[in-house]
This record gives sequence, structure tokens and C-alpha cells, in this order.
Amino acid sequence: MDATNEAAQEKTKFFDASMHMIHITGFPRQQDVLVHPMEAPKAARLDVWQTDPDDGRHISGSLEGKAAFSTPTFELANSGNRTLRSPKRSWKISLEPDDGGKRLAGQARVNLKSMYNDPSQMREALAWHMFGHAAIPSPRHTYAKLAFDATYFGLFAVIEQVDKRFLKDHFGANHQGNLYKAYCGDVGCAMLEHRTGPDGDDSGRQYFVPGSDDHAYRLKTNGHDPEASSYDDLARFIKVINGVGLPGGTERFDTDAFRESVDAIMDTRTFLRWASVNVLLGSWDNYFKTPANYYLYNSGRPGAAGDFMHAPYFTFIPWDYDNCLGISYNGTQWQYTDILDWSKDSRSQRHDHGSTHIPLVRNLLRNREYRQYYLDFLEYLIDTEFNPGTISALIGAGSDDGLWARVRQAAYLESVTPYGQTFTGRQFSNDEVYSSGCQQNELRHGNEKVEGIVHYVRMRRDSARQQLQELRKTTPRATDPAAFAATMGNAAVPVGVS
Repeated sequence: MDATNEAAQEKTKFFDASMHMIHITGFPRQQDVLVHPMEAPKAARLDVWQTDPDDGRHISGSLEGKAAFSTPTFELANSGNRTLRSPKRSWKISLEPDDGGKRLAGQARVNLKSMYNDPSQMREALAWHMFGHAAIPSPRHTYAKLAFDATYFGLFAVIEQVDKRFLKDHFGANHQGNLYKAYCGDVGCAMLEHRTGPDGDDSGRQYFVPGSDDHAYRLKTNGHDPEASSYDDLARFIKVINGVGLPGGTERFDTDAFRESVDAIMDTRTFLRWASVNVLLGSWDNYFKTPANYYLYNSGRPGAAGDFMHAPYFTFIPWDYDNCLGISYNGTQWQYTDILDWSKDSRSQRHDHGSTHIPLVRNLLRNREYRQYYLDFLEYLIDTEFNPGTISALIGAGSDDGLWARVRQAAYLESVTPYGQTFTGRQFSNDEVYSSGCQQNELRHGNEKVEGIVHYVRMRRDSARQQLQELRKTTPRATDPAAFAATMGNAAVPVGVS
């Protein structure tokens, strides 16, 4: 077995595990948020081992009787946007192999999400399951208990980092291209709107402010290559999806010329499947309402990896799914939103409160063939994976086989009483975790309203089906469901994994 396959299989084994224990010792206790990574002092150590989710100890034992991974060389930082300064923070562990350290199952970064907004502790797990089922290149997920110097910090979701290792796993020989992560920053939010300068320049220079450390489109790879870091590939992509250069008004998007130009620069079918899953999940904190929290990867065309700047080919990669499946802060009932016209319900979180502009969704869905594929896949999902029975089985309340069995003990360990405050800073009591995660009850916390997951899925599915009945009058099915089933049968197997 070559090194690439071995590293990929190590990572698969890590994310297939039900629960890990992460114990950090000798790291100074921080009262302030670690916005920037802090290097571990010489006395510190990071130990990781696989453990039993039913273990009732704060620091649970190893299934193999020893740590599977141990290193004194690491950095810690807090992460997140809405939850960066929450009482229970998320963490990012950085490992530096070049400085004598080691990788954890092939990973140089470990993302520990506190699930602060999610009383069920299961929403990200369900979302990433859906994306994997839909054959979308996306992070994997598992769980970990975290402790510092024998002090329990609680249950965390572990989310696979989108980095060079991820790109190698999913794109094989085409892993050295440009990876962009979307934020709200120097040129506004990463809406993918076409930008021009006063002189009409619409090159890559319009998509970043030189010298800024707050780019809306942040290049995560090839930053030292002058050509690759010019952003010209991103500018070309944005021009194409906005139909720049094609004749006509909005009708130009419903043409063969538009579709052919987009297909030449983007994996459109994968994006449309993402859009179908995302609108069903009601996930708004991404390229829907924010819009941020996603990646774009220019891999170049297959067989032409070295020419990705001159022949760009982009793939949309999702990120950040703790706000989905019925979580709302402004009263929006995401289970009833329009499945075709996203902008009707995507009120911006910016101060002007205007609707977000998301041309990648809006323009593609103006094209009849793209619209048919999107609606066909959405219908396939609600006929198969996205239904109350399937989601209930994945949660597995009342059984020893399911997500609830994986999270319940570690979550309960965050408080000494069912109704009292948690000592980890989690905002939900143990009783609220049980009520929301196991019993599927609605929960309200200040401005936050959380539907029971299964109840949300039932409402979203019924609403989507009613809308589809009307839309089918003008957009009939064009894709055989068997074709989707065949594609999904090969889902979630990264390149190099046997």
C-alpha cells in the first residue's frame, strides 16, 4: 500500500470511530479568547485515543489501553464566528510536522466545534451524512470529549479540515490548485457578484484589497505564487456565472451558451446537488443568507492539473452546519421557504437588512436544464433519504445504535444535575438536550428557536413536495431516479481510499 492510500485509510478509520478522547496537559489555562494560535509550552502534551461513548467518566479510558496519538508539539486557537466568544468555545488544534511534530491520522488541523447553538448535539452529523450521501466533496464528522489537565470541557464535534490533505483525498492528481474560503471581509461578503473598477477592470484585482488581512475571498493555497495568487481564476469564474459577455438581459441565463460556459468552468451538477440538500436542511449561514462559510476549489480540468490558472475548473465545497434543521434567530421558518426563489427568504444579516445577492444560485436556476436537475435531485432526496423515518433511524432515540447513543453520555457529563447550569459553558441544560435531541421537542432560548429535528424534516418535506407539485406544471422531471441512485451508490469515497 502506498503512502497516499495509507494516510487516507488512517483518516477514514479516525472519522469512522464513534468517540475520541482528547486530553491536553500542561497548557496554560486561558481566560481570554485565543484569536491567534498559541504555541504549546515545553511541558504541554496532547494525547488522543479512541473511547467508548458509554464511558461515564469525564476522562474516559482507551479502547486499546493506550493513547493512539501523543505529541508535545501543537498550537491551540479558538475558532468560529457567532460562537467565538461564547462561554463554551470551539477549538482548532494545529500540528506542525515540519517542526518535529506528527499528524493525527494524516491531519495537520483538528477542528473541535462546541455545538453551542445546537441542543441536540447532532445537527452537523446529520448534515455531513446528507452531503456524503449526495456525493458532494465535503468534510467528514465524528465526536470527541475534550479535557484540559483533568478538567472536562465537554462534548465536541470533530469536523475534517478542508486543506491540502483533503484536496489530495478528493481530487487526486488535481490537488495543487487554488482553494478559496469565503468570508465577509474587505470587499463585502463573498456573494460572487461581478465587480469592476472605475476603469472597467474586472480582473482578479477587484476581489481583494492589497495588504488586507481580512479578505472576503481568502486564498488558502499557492499564496507565494504570483500568478496563482492573482485571483484571476476567481474573476474569470465570477464573470462566467454572471453571464458577462453574453447578449441579452436575464433571458441570457436560460440559453445553451450560458450553460455550456458554466459547465466548462465548474462542476455544476455537484453544486446543484449541494443546493438541493442545503435548501432542505434549511441551512442559512452559508451561500444562502450570510453569504459566507463555503469553499471554492479550482482544481483545473482532469488530466490538466498544472494548467489550472489558464483552464480553471471550480468545485463548491460546503462548510459549517451547526445552524440547520430548524434553528432560527429572526423568526424565519426555514421549513417553509421557497425551494426555487431563495432570495425571497434570505434577508441579509448586514445592517441594511436587504436581501442577499447570490448569483450562483439565482442565475443557474434561471436555466431550464439546471433547474430540472436541481428539482429532480431534490425530489429524489425527499423520496429517499430526507424523510422522518430515515432521520429518526439515524438519531436512534431509545436504541443503542444511533447518534443519540453516541452523544448522550458525554453531553450529560457537562452538568451534575438535569436542570442546572453546565460547568462547561454549554447554554443548554441536560434536560434540554434530552428534550430536543431524544424527545424531538421544540425549544426556545432568547431569540433562538429550535425545532425538533424530526418535526422539522416532516414540515420541510411536506412543504417541498407541495411546491414541487406546482413547479412540475412547467418543469417536468428530466432525470431518471435510477441515475441518482447509481451516483449515490459511489458516494463519499475519496480518491485513494480503497
